[in-house]
Amino acid sequence: MAETGTEAVAAVCAPGGGKCLPCESLDKSHVLSPEQIEAQLTGMKLWSLKDGNKISRSFTARNFQCAMDSLIEIGKLAERENHHPDMHITGYRNVEIVLYTHSLGGLTSNDIALAKMIDAEVKVDYSPLWLKNHPDASS
Repeated sequence: MAETGTEAVAAVCAPGGGKCLPCESLDKSHVLSPEQIEAQLTGMKLWSLKDGNKISRSFTARNFQCAMDSLIEIGKLAERENHHPDMHITGYRNVEIVLYTHSLGGLTSNDIALAKMIDAEVKVDYSPLWLKNHPDASS
């Protein structure tokens, strides 16, 4: 939440990945259709549709500390962009990142932009076996 005077204002990333727009300025017309989501996910091999209205990326880190390090980096990016994914660690090193615009209950192009930022800016120390089975993650 970005502070504006005494009020906190939630914001999401603009599609270009630059400035953020206040969530209050968005409405249901910003939620992507299934066809739009499919088109947006083209080329985003590490992300998949979840529950019809979210995207997720899962991976296995080398160890617990590497999993935590990746979440810390994603958290810093989320704070910078003022848009926050759901993040989970299970089995001590299995990470899942889930993106959708919480205030709208669906996926917007802003979530796609944040996913692309995560892919471009967050370095993950993957489990060697996981990476062998997911070669797209190394590029």
